[in-house]
Formats: sequence, structure tokens, C-alpha cells
Amino acid sequence: MIYTFGMRRSLNSILRDLDDISQTLTGRRIPYWTRLGWEELRRPRANKQISYQAAEDPYKILGLDPSCIPSDIIYTYRQLARKYHPDNRETGNEALFKKVTAAYEKLCLERGIR
Repeated sequence: MIYTFGMRRSLNSILRDLDDISQTLTGRRIPYWTRLGWEELRRPRANKQISYQAAEDPYKILGLDPSCIPSDIIYTYRQLARKYHPDNRETGNEALFKKVTAAYEKLCLERGIR
């Protein structure tokens, strides 16, 4: 999910309101770690870099239907990653592992899977 300018502005106002409420009720501001988590939520995910670009359709690489649910994507990726991981002596393949990982990262960015 990509946040628009209006959404960021509303998230900022919500954070300010929560901070004011916390100040009123407890006499303290929102803890620093909470603010850091909120900043991470506000940061758009589109800035994440994919290390190995997937030239093909990511659904085709993972062998999935485009209408699949996120848990199917995660499950399939883990199975293929285990199979093609370079440390696997029988079926390890670094090129395929990178291709599968890039396809998974691309789908995660498109669908907002964390």
C-alpha cells in the first residue's frame, strides 16, 4: 500500500492527538519507541529495493494463480526457497533461489504482504 500525501497528513494529526491525550492522562508524552513504530508505518513501502529484478511474471515463477491468497504466496515461497537454497546439497541452485526471492519480494510489494 502506498500512502498518499493526505493519508500521511492524517497519520501525523492522529499521532499528535494521541500524544496530547497521553500528556493529559498520564502527564507523559508517547514513548520514543512508539514514535519510531509510527514513523515506520508512515514510510511508504515503495522505497524498498528489490535486489534481483524479476523479468518474468512473479506468479508464473512461483507457480501460483493471480487470485491466490497471501498465505499461499508465503507458503509457496518458503517451500521453493528451501528447495533452491544454495546450502541445499541435492537441489540447491543460487540463480533459481534469487529468481524466486525476487518474485516473492515483488508480490509482497504489490500486495502489501509483510
